[in-house]
Amino acid sequence: MKKLLITALSAGLLFSANSEDINQKLDLLIQKINQLEKKVDQKDEEIDRLKKELKEQKKSIKQEDKNIEKKVKEQLAVKSCKKIGVKNLTYKYFDEIIPYYILDFDLINQYPKKIVFLEGNLFAEDDDGVKILQAFVKRKVSIEPGTSVHIHMKHLIDNDLEKYLKDSDPKKLHIYFEVIKAKFADGKYLECGL
Repeated sequence: MKKLLITALSAGLLFSANSEDINQKLDLLIQKINQLEKKVDQKDEEIDRLKKELKEQKKSIKQEDKNIEKKVKEQLAVKSCKKIGVKNLTYKYFDEIIPYYILDFDLINQYPKKIVFLEGNLFAEDDDGVKILQAFVKRKVSIEPGTSVHIHMKHLIDNDLEKYLKDSDPKKLHIYFEVIKAKFADGKYLECGL
């Protein structure tokens, strides 16, 4: 019985020692788990911060792309030779020794910049695409983007085809303007081939 009692006491002591040891190990594990949870929380916060930064960068890049696209469109528009619209063409024929027309029309600035000087040709084509008018325009103007200027000018007839203009209905003509040179208010020029 003494042996049994000693064995039970030894087992109890061992169990108690093991129990304290297990509790210490559990405490260490819980501490490590808590540390890992803190690290995971920190990483989650860092990931959220990086996601936010990435979102802001994407937004910034998107805005930058829009600005670049706008600048490219503006540059392409400014380099186009066909950004002057024409409307309300009327003409009166005068059969003199040197026949001529009095032309009245509006030129519309479709460039994104103000024009202060304009040189170019007004064309009128009939239904068959034959140019029956080519009038040279060269003058100082002040045309804001999207606005127009009225032109009243004398045009001397320099070929027989232009005489057909007097018998043509202006509504059936294809009328357009091609820029040779334009100066913008910012001092920049546009020059197109002749």
